[in-house]
Amino acid sequence: MNYSEAIEYIHSIPKFVRPLGNINLGRLLNAMGNPQDRLKFVHVAGTNGKGSVCAMTAEILKRAGFRTGLFTSPFIEVFNERIQINNKMIDDDILAEYVTAVSDIMEKTASQVSEFAFIFAAAMQYFADMECDIVVLETGMGGRLDATNIIPSPEAAVLTEIGMDHIQYLGDSAEKIAEEKCGIIKAGCEAVSAPNEHVRKIIEKAAAAARAELTVCDKADMNPGSFIYKTWCYHLALKGSYQSENASVALETIHALRRRGWKISDTAVCEGFKNVRWKARYEFVADNIVIDGGHNIDGINALKKALSEDGRKVTLVIAMMKDKSYEDCIKTIAGAVKCIVATEVPMPRSLRADEIKSAAEAAGAECITEPDLEKAIDIAVEDAGKRGLVCICGSLYLAGEAEKILKERGIFKF
Repeated sequence: MNYSEAIEYIHSIPKFVRPLGNINLGRLLNAMGNPQDRLKFVHVAGTNGKGSVCAMTAEILKRAGFRTGLFTSPFIEVFNERIQINNKMIDDDILAEYVTAVSDIMEKTASQVSEFAFIFAAAMQYFADMECDIVVLETGMGGRLDATNIIPSPEAAVLTEIGMDHIQYLGDSAEKIAEEKCGIIKAGCEAVSAPNEHVRKIIEKAAAAARAELTVCDKADMNPGSFIYKTWCYHLALKGSYQSENASVALETIHALRRRGWKISDTAVCEGFKNVRWKARYEFVADNIVIDGGHNIDGINALKKALSEDGRKVTLVIAMMKDKSYEDCIKTIAGAVKCIVATEVPMPRSLRADEIKSAAEAAGAECITEPDLEKAIDIAVEDAGKRGLVCICGSLYLAGEAEKILKERGIFKF
């Protein structure tokens, strides 16, 4: 396969397969020689903040001199973002090579796996072949039954903020969701958690059952361009007050790795926080345009707080998926903006712009519909003027499409 054929093949694989769980994935990886057993991991689960914590942790480990793999999902612009070593995405030709090899093994062993599990297996082989010292691994959904949980006990099992999302798969309460996500805590690892006061007892119980040492983060404070944790101040490239909690989780993860013998200098920590980049997480792509992929109520609440702290009048461009709590999200964000431009992304799951408008008007917000994203951005930029702020949010798919449009126009900062 060439690169285009490989991407087409990946997307042709079913999202879910039976039997549920990792029986088929285990058979596939065994036929591949179990590459995951040759690697060390920082395993990250949670509802919000996983990607940011992964990015910060990986950046620090890279600057400490370790060959660091990074596996995340979904991608924003190009698929290769999901598999990186020391900030370098996997090359097109190499990705095609691994997809071809793993697909051949999957067919020969009749071990059909889901799209996510297939990508995970290919990434494990790549990271092992490239002799990564450590891999920062983001779960796909949940934890206990997630494909990534087939790995051996990690160096650190990390839990970011736990809230309500994917309730159709993980459970209809924060407690049930927490139990699923705590499934990544295994015997012999260090466990690190965001404060998670509402489910802290569940996390403590899971860590005790696994005989894993647990560190629960203290509160962190955010200043413009920095965060303060336990009296120490660190410069932080990522914006948004909610990143202080994510940064504290990354910092405690580094402390956990140090306790296990990993040599990570204070300089590497400081430089990592100062230089980390992560797409579509309150990302200012221009001085007056910010993109945020928040798509559940906790993410939207964090975005609302960040916009309020900015102080400028906000024109919102929003698209959301039907399977999210979109009415609650729109009602929440409506109070922080002066105008909403409802748009769509070309996916079957996407809400129609007029459905968003109905939810916005029910929340008392002024709303304009424009299904074409490029035109929607133009409307928002004109409405915001020179002194306002355009915020594009509601979906990571929307974020990716918006970034492509803005790059083509030469607006993008980086």
